[in-house]
Amino acid sequence: MSRGRRATFPPQSDAPDKSTVTAVADPRRFAVRVDTGGEIIVDLSSWSNPSFVAEIAPLVRERIRQMGPTPIGRSVQRNVLNLRRFWSFLDDRKIVLHGLGDITVELINDYEAWLEQNAGNRLFQRHLLAALISVLRIAVEDRPGALTPDVVSRLRYLGHGDSGGSRPRDAYSSGIAEALRAAARAQIVEARQRIALGDDVPLPPPGVDVCTRLRAHYDVVIAEIVRSGQIETRHPAFKRFKNLGAYRHVDCRIEVPHRGFHLTPIDLAAFLALLSLETGMEMECLIRLKADCLRNPTRGYVEIEYYKRRARGSEWKRLRVRDGSSATPGGLVRMAIALTERARRHTGSDRLWVLWTIDGLRPANEEGGQGIATFVDRYHLVDDDGAPLRLRLSRLRKTHKAEWYRRTNGQLEQFAVGHSIGVAARHYADIPALRHVHEQTVAEAFHDALDAALKPSIDTSEPGHLVAEPHDPPVTDKQDVWLARCGGFYESPFTEAGKPCPTPFWGCLECENAVITERKLPALIAFQSFMADQRAVLDAGEWSIKFGRPWHRVTKQILSAFAPQAVEAARARIGAEGPLVLYLPVEATAQ
Repeated sequence: MSRGRRATFPPQSDAPDKSTVTAVADPRRFAVRVDTGGEIIVDLSSWSNPSFVAEIAPLVRERIRQMGPTPIGRSVQRNVLNLRRFWSFLDDRKIVLHGLGDITVELINDYEAWLEQNAGNRLFQRHLLAALISVLRIAVEDRPGALTPDVVSRLRYLGHGDSGGSRPRDAYSSGIAEALRAAARAQIVEARQRIALGDDVPLPPPGVDVCTRLRAHYDVVIAEIVRSGQIETRHPAFKRFKNLGAYRHVDCRIEVPHRGFHLTPIDLAAFLALLSLETGMEMECLIRLKADCLRNPTRGYVEIEYYKRRARGSEWKRLRVRDGSSATPGGLVRMAIALTERARRHTGSDRLWVLWTIDGLRPANEEGGQGIATFVDRYHLVDDDGAPLRLRLSRLRKTHKAEWYRRTNGQLEQFAVGHSIGVAARHYADIPALRHVHEQTVAEAFHDALDAALKPSIDTSEPGHLVAEPHDPPVTDKQDVWLARCGGFYESPFTEAGKPCPTPFWGCLECENAVITERKLPALIAFQSFMADQRAVLDAGEWSIKFGRPWHRVTKQILSAFAPQAVEAARARIGAEGPLVLYLPVEATAQ
């Protein structure tokens, strides 16, 4: 065996570090490169306690750097805003801090108590407190001794007591989901008919052809969009077109010529809504799809490759979906690829969703509140109460999951696709929209248990007596009652032993002493007819209270247990001997 050798490492490069966070002139201000490729400025210079801010700013920079090489811009801004709440506490209590050494356990606990009074629910309070705790924990690692041992111990947990729970995001009802699908498909069809593909040029909007001079200016605008992908409002050609169009009362807004070449925010809202309802993909994954996201098309199916940031270690995932016409998820993605090809060519982006907004061509990185609002208004979408729908794209995944839950009848083994059973049950099954499903299931289970416990004893083996006289003697050692043979008329479970049974005659249908035999079929059928006639006399609630269970017993459990020939023979006997309803016991007709 050969001897080992010392490990060697390459020398450190002197090349500049392309860090996510870049300092600006003021150490309390720095730029963060985010996932869009651009930068946002984090500015702490206006916060109170400037000397304390100067010490905390490098820790904030490090905290943001730990969020990843390209953090989401919204996440960075939210983290800074959450930390800003601590300064609101300091200003409210008129507390002055000069450095990290002024942080005490009492101060952190006072901040937690202040949040309980000023920061909403318990879970949100924990998010605000975590923003401060996470920054101070970096100080423990980077600046040993800056914080006292008591404070270091306090940083091992967030707060006292229960952390609280979030209210589950609910699904939309099936009616709203269908309305969303119909509106989204209509908008997508409109986008496909409107946008020119390849080298085609879209037709001019109504009114432009009225004036030859206006059409000439419009053609110059279109030529600039074909060349550059877009035109600005300050461009001379567009100014001439707009001024002349306004004089002739023609719609010459900046979006008018662009709509024939690119998707707009309302188109994006329709695509995202429909794809989320059809596939159940997370909205943050849908909106960041790449233009080459389709993989392995085969036999009417295709895989959509997407990036899930939260899946640490296995971020890249694939979802197999139907592929074909635009009615399938695969077909929708193919249509989107074709409609956005021109925008990608001009921007150089590899993202699927590149659209035109009032700010110009750009990849879609936000869910687009304006496009969603326009989409809802254009198609008059309403909620279950008839009010204008407050459409949240984040609820569409829950809606897809709720529909899948109903289709699988709540079988978690089939429902939990892409999740563990525990996660599927907690986050997607236990939601308000499915509560009625669970309540109905529990109610049916109780009814089944009660039916099993009180199911009448039926003896179909006893020889038939349907041709005998109406007053046959009872079987030996049995007390014969009107609907059954009774094994203990003076040993009723409804009263003390030795006393006669006090229940109405149909109580035999749920009594452990009763045995239903074939010779009781005429009486049972007569009682069934009587109960049916009572539906016209009593209101629904009263009838259900009085005869609901007996009707279920006779119709669903007893008559179905006997051979059809025996039941028909009993009906024939009733027809031959006259209506036995005349002989119903008095408690049946008593009101």
